[in-house]
Amino acid sequence: MGKINIDLNKLNSAINKAFDVTVEAQGEAFQNALLSNIWEWPRETLRQNKDLVGSPRDIYDTGELYDSLVISRTASAAEYTWEADYAAIVHDGATTKNGTELPARPWTKVGLEECNAAEIMQQQLNKYL
Repeated sequence: MGKINIDLNKLNSAINKAFDVTVEAQGEAFQNALLSNIWEWPRETLRQNKDLVGSPRDIYDTGELYDSLVISRTASAAEYTWEADYAAIVHDGATTKNGTELPARPWTKVGLEECNAAEIMQQQLNKYL
């Protein structure tokens, strides 16, 4: 039987490169969900930029939520956090003190549906190995 040599440095490098591309693609999918005109809202709103928006709409608004994304990456995991103070309210919805309902706009769910991270990782591994 023949001898097989595995270059662990090359293998680890390929995995890291593929993971970097996958993490970036998933982040883009999350951000694209914020920009998509798919979010239902129960009333018209005058935004800070003076646009009057109805429904469906994007959830970009001032860009603060969009710009607050922080991606933390380790060798085997990535964490996406939106640090805007109101990120959880936008994502999960809320009821104000006066009873006004703020509907949930779960952009992470949409981003996960729109990005096949496993497929991207596989394609990238095939490319680098």
